[in-house]
Amino acid sequence: MGARLAGKTFRLPLVFLLGVLLVFSGGSRGEGDLPPESGQLVLVPPSVPAVLRLVSYNVHSGRELSRLTEALENHPRLRAADVLLLQEIESHPSESASRTRRLAEALRLNYVYAPARLTADGGTHGLAILSRFPLSDIEVLPLKQYNLHRNTRRRIALSATVQIGGHALRLYNLHLDTRLNSGDRLEQLRPAVEAALGQPAAVVGGDFNTNAFRWLFHVVPVFRSDQAAAVDEFMKEKGFDVPLAEAGATSRKAWLPLRLDSLYTRGVRVQGAGVERSVDASDHAPLWMEIAWPPEAAAGQ
Repeated sequence: MGARLAGKTFRLPLVFLLGVLLVFSGGSRGEGDLPPESGQLVLVPPSVPAVLRLVSYNVHSGRELSRLTEALENHPRLRAADVLLLQEIESHPSESASRTRRLAEALRLNYVYAPARLTADGGTHGLAILSRFPLSDIEVLPLKQYNLHRNTRRRIALSATVQIGGHALRLYNLHLDTRLNSGDRLEQLRPAVEAALGQPAAVVGGDFNTNAFRWLFHVVPVFRSDQAAAVDEFMKEKGFDVPLAEAGATSRKAWLPLRLDSLYTRGVRVQGAGVERSVDASDHAPLWMEIAWPPEAAAGQ
């Protein structure tokens, strides 16, 4: 195989030609081409509960899956969760299955895993929702991407619906950038919030990365800023309840106690919520929340 120029033939390596074909055909896999993975592992849904328990947890890649499973199975506030929103969970080609699926199998839950970006070994890093009830209408919402100059990453929200006793609850799980100022953080959050506004009952939760700084050029912290309060106020203005506003830090770093994570609700009544700092399977503490079910009964009360 060769190319002729001015009477001369040049041999082109096959690898080079394949690379050109991939570039012009769009055949290379990009982060926007990462499809979600789902599994329906619970064949018969449990009976309809009077109280629905939700847990949100940044699991720090889920490397220590046995410790994570033990915490979710045995902790009084986390065990028997009906819905889990997980951030920073991964899948790696060297492992038997995605960490989301392995966790779902251990806990006997349905699941969906949405990769947000690739890892160095060809694996993926992203978000997951696990549930005792069927998950439907799965959607991945792209969030605004900012140039952070270092560790710029694709950000998404993972959305799904759980149907429980003839009533629907729409779930939005997300993980926002770290080095954003409050205004940019609200813009990154906005697509999930606007989508949730169209739902009669919704939960928006995850790792909001609401830190205590104002950033210069997305790199240097220059002033203090209460970003958690700014997000709380934004969500209240949009008609959401803020059950964890006074819950305190969710970071487990004693030298930097920040409320990075939260849960917001609309169309349901929260009966209790809190942060479990005693659970040490990650560098974040998990959140738990209990809501009255069904939503109409909760609204009536």
